[in-house]
Amino acid sequence: MYSADNHRHCFLFKGSTPEVLSGFLRLCEHLTTPLICAHDVEPYQQLAPSQNTAFRTCSFKQARQELGSSHDAILVDLTHGVSASALAILAGTVRGNGIFAIALPEEDWLSVVDQDLPRYLPWPYQSEQIDSSFKRFLLARLENNSSPFIALSSQGHSHQQTPLPALDRLNENAPLTQEQTAAQACLLSLKAKSYVLIAPRGRGKSTLLGDSLAKMLQAGKKVALTAANQTAITTLKKRFDEQLQHSAVTAEFPFFAPDALLSSDTHWDLLLVDEASSIPLPMLMALNKKAKHCLFSTTDYGYEGAGKGFGIRFCRYLEAQSDGCLLPLERLTLRRPIRWGENDPLENWMNDCFFLAPEQNTKNPQSVAKHDDAVLEYSVIKGAEWLTQTAALSQTFQLLVSAHYQTSPDNLRWVLDDPSVSTYLSMQGDHLHSVAIVTEEGPLPDELSSAVLQGTRRPRGHLIPQSLLAHEGIEDAGQYRYWRISRIATQTNQQNKGMASELLNHIEAIAKQKNAHEACDFLCTSFAATADVVAFWQKNAFVPVRLGTTKDQASGCYSLMMVKPLTDKARQRTAHWHHSYLANLAINLPRDYSDIDAHLADKLAMPLVENTPLITTRFNESRGENPPVCDTISDKDKKDLLLFVHHHRPYLTIRAQLTRLVQSKISRQQLTVTHPDYSLLNALIRQPANKVDFSAFQLNTKKQVEKHLKSVVDALLSM
Repeated sequence: MYSADNHRHCFLFKGSTPEVLSGFLRLCEHLTTPLICAHDVEPYQQLAPSQNTAFRTCSFKQARQELGSSHDAILVDLTHGVSASALAILAGTVRGNGIFAIALPEEDWLSVVDQDLPRYLPWPYQSEQIDSSFKRFLLARLENNSSPFIALSSQGHSHQQTPLPALDRLNENAPLTQEQTAAQACLLSLKAKSYVLIAPRGRGKSTLLGDSLAKMLQAGKKVALTAANQTAITTLKKRFDEQLQHSAVTAEFPFFAPDALLSSDTHWDLLLVDEASSIPLPMLMALNKKAKHCLFSTTDYGYEGAGKGFGIRFCRYLEAQSDGCLLPLERLTLRRPIRWGENDPLENWMNDCFFLAPEQNTKNPQSVAKHDDAVLEYSVIKGAEWLTQTAALSQTFQLLVSAHYQTSPDNLRWVLDDPSVSTYLSMQGDHLHSVAIVTEEGPLPDELSSAVLQGTRRPRGHLIPQSLLAHEGIEDAGQYRYWRISRIATQTNQQNKGMASELLNHIEAIAKQKNAHEACDFLCTSFAATADVVAFWQKNAFVPVRLGTTKDQASGCYSLMMVKPLTDKARQRTAHWHHSYLANLAINLPRDYSDIDAHLADKLAMPLVENTPLITTRFNESRGENPPVCDTISDKDKKDLLLFVHHHRPYLTIRAQLTRLVQSKISRQQLTVTHPDYSLLNALIRQPANKVDFSAFQLNTKKQVEKHLKSVVDALLSM
């Protein structure tokens, strides 16, 4: 069974856990320690002592830790749960001529309750209620004629397979390929400030980085390496060690954790960042300033949960950097697989199944132009309907992967199995122009809304009503029905033609056609706020109602929630919510959001009617000065503060209300310098939230801070 073309062997086991384990380990008899991954690995661990072959286990949640590793054999048990991302990650770690196996039960798998499904389902749905379209989709691809998986059943003696021969020891010091050599020559020339190496898994990125790191050290350069997870750079380190083993240069492996690099004053000649899309964008931007030259290496097509779109925003940032005569950015890529042979059946199957390959359906501008006079048609597809429209599904996900940095294989399951999700498409002929994924949220029962308001419940899903309840204290937010635009994208060669706006208009028209018990009150959206994206939503009459208090880890931006009312009552509520938003923004923006640029700040502060920003002194006078003075506190402020004092309202969400409370007490001389907490309160209302030194007030733990603040605010409200 040795494959001369270095392709991986794929098997589909069906049977009980003991039967599957026995058959799989029989195949692996001559291979190094195989890995078994499942939603629940305990049944395999219990069987381990009875087996002659040792193996290792990991759960779906732990699969990401295998990035950068290399395995002879992997078994993924999907019997009780499916993780698309775990499949994509693990398949990319199997060596050529190795084994990638999937386990299913002998009985009807589609009827087995999926224990991994709940994380895709909004309240009140449970796994037992869902006939998983994603499982049907996956099973069809595992069992069709083009599948590379050889089915092995426990019935009869099908599991008694001949063990695969042992694999040759990996040559950590093999010469670089011609493609790797060319990429390395570009890097070692150091003609660019930044380099980005993006390639599919298995192309030798880690080998190239380890080899280049050693060569730069040998050339006397001060170099450093960082990655989100040190366990994911095993191959890289082996290459580095091999290169230096017979060298006159002796040096320790120069690995540093990202936060350690940022806290150090050292400036490097070259910094290598491996698996870069696993690191938050703001941290990547900061790392780029720690060296004269930086290389950011990552895998494309969604393996790391960042998608191909990792390169979109970050590469734009790098291209805008200027450093004298250096090029701002040079892009490197590796196309030929090294870990396995070309045209590998497993890689082809994974790319086809999860739409991870480069776009096959994107027409060139000339071919699209032929359809410019064609009628633009709209459609909506949901759940099981996708199973008969696979061409549209392929185009949809290829567009999403290219446009959104957080698109991952798990999103495919979300779209197919979440009953609240519908996907709207605009097409000309067979060409997809724009796509929008819409999630229906709310209404929530009064009892549940009250619990969310008080912070004692956070059911799955329903992002907008839950956040308005828990973070803004909007008591009636759970009463309404929302259609949230979760994702929206337009083909690159069709952007700036109003197509996304036209699609939004179509969605709005559909939302207004719903009958009374399904009537939609609001269209809404939540996204990482940048000036251009905010401008798009404002152009489409969406109104901001909440700005997040912390930055999103992936995008490095603050989240912004916006709504578009569709009924008279919704319009009244929107005006009220927006007024409260602006009042809080006037206090919080100059104090707590110093890293938001003036252009974005003006967009965030745009009033409903006028076309001039409400906060015109934001950057000229307000920063570093006293907060805007307000000597009145509303009933809504009091309710928000009481939710903080007596329940679980987060402190960061009541900073504006606390500022108004303190200022009103000072203006009435109910709070003076003689108050034991005057200095603390003065610091709270004047300093950014992340700059307040609570230890100066003998408050050394988060629990102490929260307890004391609740006591102080309670006393102020009682004055």
